Amino acid sequence: MAERQLIVAVEGTAAMSPYWQSILSDYLEKIIRSFCSNESAGQKNSPSNVELSLITLNAHGSYWAFLVQRSGWTKDVDIFLQWLSALTFSGGGFNDAAIAEGLSEALMMFPIVANGNQSHQIVDGKRHCILVAASNPYPLPTPVYRPQTQNLEQRENAESQIESRLSDAETVAKSFPQCSVSLSVICPKQLSKLKAIYMAGKRNPSAPDPPFGNVRNSQFLVLISENFMEGRAALSLPGVPSLAPNQSLVKMDMAPATSVAEMPPTSVPSGDLCRIYW
Repeated sequence: MAERQLIVAVEGTAAMSPYWQSILSDYLEKIIRSFCSNESAGQKNSPSNVELSLITLNAHGSYWAFLVQRSGWTKDVDIFLQWLSALTFSGGGFNDAAIAEGLSEALMMFPIVANGNQSHQIVDGKRHCILVAASNPYPLPTPVYRPQTQNLEQRENAESQIESRLSDAETVAKSFPQCSVSLSVICPKQLSKLKAIYMAGKRNPSAPDPPFGNVRNSQFLVLISENFMEGRAALSLPGVPSLAPNQSLVKMDMAPATSVAEMPPTSVPSGDLCRIYW
């Protein structure tokens, strides 16, 4: 397992389309490069110590065959940024996004950490998720998987550490601090329900967020976890170079996928399939 892991969960509906390039260049690329270079600590991470993964989440309805799709893990930051650049957005309409399912998938991708202060301190500040959405979450509880957080050190079967229950997005978000995963939110609109998801995912919801500058779009909702130091540092630093205009894009092989090109086999383990939500 890599020392540091970051998952970007992106809404794939048409609601995201007008804002995606701005979100990618003004926020995500800066955060990802900062995370991979560990600029907040003044040192550069070895590529083998960082892993990145992408989740796309859609909306409930008949337009999509799958609510949630995910990639495998990759250690190549440039390839990962090209995956993000190659994303396309469609459908959605007035449907609410499957945010609970997307966040659940992110949690299930991180290795389960046994209870105990020492176990959580080892991974504290090293596992992060960024939710990028332009729609409200689906309001009703839906069946999702979540790691169990009690007595994990006493369980022998990995399957017994997973439970399925009806949960909405806020309920799933509350599991993030219990699993030592930070949750950040970027939204091109000031949606109070997405802010509520961020607050639910904070370790201490009553603690104020440290201020940071260099937020280009004042109408955006940009909430970076206090535990995601590299992410906060990235938005306080001068801009970093963006993808070259003539740089070719490498499409990502999401699982399950429909019409995307094959990505490097070292990035996606064989048989690495996602949970599917209907």
